[in-house]
Amino acid sequence: MASPNKFVAIDLGSSTLKLGVFQYSQGSLTLLDYSITDMGLDPNKEQDRYPFITETLHRVLAEKGIKSEQAFCSISGQFVFTRFVKLPPVAPDQIDQMVVFEAQQNVPFPINEVVWDYQLLGGKGAKDTEAVIVAVKSDLIEQASLAFSMQQLSLTKVDVAPLALVNAYRYNYADNTECALIIDIGAKSTSLVFIEGSKVFCRIIPIGGHMISQNISNEFQEPYIAAELLKKGKGFVGLGGAYADPEDQAAARISKIARSVFSRLHAEISRSISFYRNQQSGTAPKIILLAGGAAAMPYADLFFKEKLNTHVELFNPFKNMGIAPSIDRNKLAAEAYLLGAVSGLGLRVMDDVPMEINLVPTSAAEKLKKKGQMPYLIGAVFVWFLLFALAVGAHFIKLAVVSSEADQMKQDLSNKEALTAAIEKSSKTVSKEGQRTGAVLRVLNQRDYWPSLLEQVIKSSTLYTGLWVTQLDITANGKPVDFLAMSQVAAPIKGKPTPSQAKALRPKPGEKAVIVQQDTFELNLRGFYEASQPFSLLNDFRRSLEDSKLFEKVEIISRESSDNNDAQIALQFYIKAVFKAENKPDLLP
Repeated sequence: MASPNKFVAIDLGSSTLKLGVFQYSQGSLTLLDYSITDMGLDPNKEQDRYPFITETLHRVLAEKGIKSEQAFCSISGQFVFTRFVKLPPVAPDQIDQMVVFEAQQNVPFPINEVVWDYQLLGGKGAKDTEAVIVAVKSDLIEQASLAFSMQQLSLTKVDVAPLALVNAYRYNYADNTECALIIDIGAKSTSLVFIEGSKVFCRIIPIGGHMISQNISNEFQEPYIAAELLKKGKGFVGLGGAYADPEDQAAARISKIARSVFSRLHAEISRSISFYRNQQSGTAPKIILLAGGAAAMPYADLFFKEKLNTHVELFNPFKNMGIAPSIDRNKLAAEAYLLGAVSGLGLRVMDDVPMEINLVPTSAAEKLKKKGQMPYLIGAVFVWFLLFALAVGAHFIKLAVVSSEADQMKQDLSNKEALTAAIEKSSKTVSKEGQRTGAVLRVLNQRDYWPSLLEQVIKSSTLYTGLWVTQLDITANGKPVDFLAMSQVAAPIKGKPTPSQAKALRPKPGEKAVIVQQDTFELNLRGFYEASQPFSLLNDFRRSLEDSKLFEKVEIISRESSDNNDAQIALQFYIKAVFKAENKPDLLP
């Protein structure tokens, strides 16, 4: 069984799968284990990533003995459309509509073919309202979700790797208030992440370590795999100028190739810094943190330090995080710069992370929703089963009583001397049995009444996307209905009655159950609607209940407002519907 405080964070890069196992307890996050695994993709081919993700994920989870855990996932920046937009001055309750408009204008795909989310930036006191909009093709993220589901992982958060780096930086470098630039050099692309106070800006550059290997393959006329081995075995970034070439001619040629690619990357970084300073009102970076597979190439830090004239070091995403004793700290220190997104994902378990983008696909969101509703569904099934059992039991009891009394009637009728008395007694018996039959019919009607009522409520609520009912109960004259009241009207009991209270409410042997008649019955509906939905959604739902003709009056008693919390996702509501006299529920026990 999965630990409630244990979860996995998985970064799906363009060529590698990076996994971290975390434990969250009492506000502290601890790294329990990690893995960095190549997925075996050929960077020179356009391949379906799903089989490679599934196979690699299965292998890594088996090696680590991980089963049925909660999981967070991040997607490489090269697969995600990211846009920073400045919003015009609008009222807080109109920001959602404005962002939707910006998303429709900027996302280069039909909006119904992507999963997208946004977050406001700048913090309190910012002059302009700025938002970052991220979107990813639905089929890509659905494939990842399916791969996780096949491994019994419950996917609850889907992040973007560059924004996960923001969370990792803010947590581990909280004392740095000046502008920092994270350069995450992946296989096919490089993510530039500017962080300055509450300001954040990202840019994806289509230059990565794969380009160095491809140029080595072309230069040496070797297969790509051999070129990759040459890069890892002899490669370094040539320093140029007065530095002498190494004696190994192959290493010298590779160093020049690497320097050429890094020079192209430097040109793009310089342009990005200028854009950040001029268009985003930022300042020049005071520290550069290197991350990603190509960041550890020998002399890469010296190259950027010389070109950008700024302090450069490898990014340490576990600087302020707990590390389990079982982890080899020397090995982790040598590989930590590869796990920035994994660290940022792990921090998503906390409530106060700076970036909270979530691209959970529709399928995963539906599973989470159904999982949350499962206790209510089980309870409802149990209640209906109990009602059905009571109805069937009452039916058989009635048949047994009728059979027994019919025999008695025959015996009485056989007595000629008491024919008149027997007929009178039989007439009373038939009347009594008619009453019992009516009671049975009322029980049977109850069996159909409640499913019909629930079906009508569900039908009304499902007409409106973004609204759902979580609690339903019935009151009489504004007070809870006591279905156990038999021989007398019991005092109101709050919550579930104790065994002694329940016993006291049952009729004594020989006593008839007294059915309490009530004047007015109300159906109370409580639930949530998405904060992004207009208030008119609740009115439409209310009118739909009125149109059902079950109720004479339907009122919105209360609803929660999002005016004081722009980040709130769902708002509560309470609706009361008064039954028409002919439709009120039967309180037959």
